[in-house]
Amino acid sequence: MLAEARKSGQPLALLAGVALAAATLFACRGDADFSDAAPKTIVLSAEEYREDISAIDRLIFESRPWDYQRQGALATRLEGLAVRIREKVDSRFLELESLELKRLAEMAKGLPSEALPKTLPDQWMRIRNNLFEDQAWFARSAADLEPASR
Repeated sequence: MLAEARKSGQPLALLAGVALAAATLFACRGDADFSDAAPKTIVLSAEEYREDISAIDRLIFESRPWDYQRQGALATRLEGLAVRIREKVDSRFLELESLELKRLAEMAKGLPSEALPKTLPDQWMRIRNNLFEDQAWFARSAADLEPASR
């Protein structure tokens, strides 16, 4: 193959790249099982965390200005939930989800005060769905929020 590449004038780098791509495709046939490497998923009782979840849902979905006070309250709630779930069980999965909550809290702190970006609710719902059993009372928009208690 190298002799043919030299005769035809093809650069060796191109030939090496093709060979590497072929070897990679052969090695990665899609039948690899990484399930042993993934942390064991733990689903927490949403009812046990209902106050925290509902407060975060309200801060994220409520139709009111996205100001610094709301950002700070959301960051505090997310960080508190991160600590609370991490204390539950010694679990790599819960540790990763806790870090996700902390990252989301940092994201909330650094957002401009004009408007809540679409990514924040999406990330919250993704994390919430990873951690907790699905409940009918979970908010997915402002229309789903329970009336505020006074």
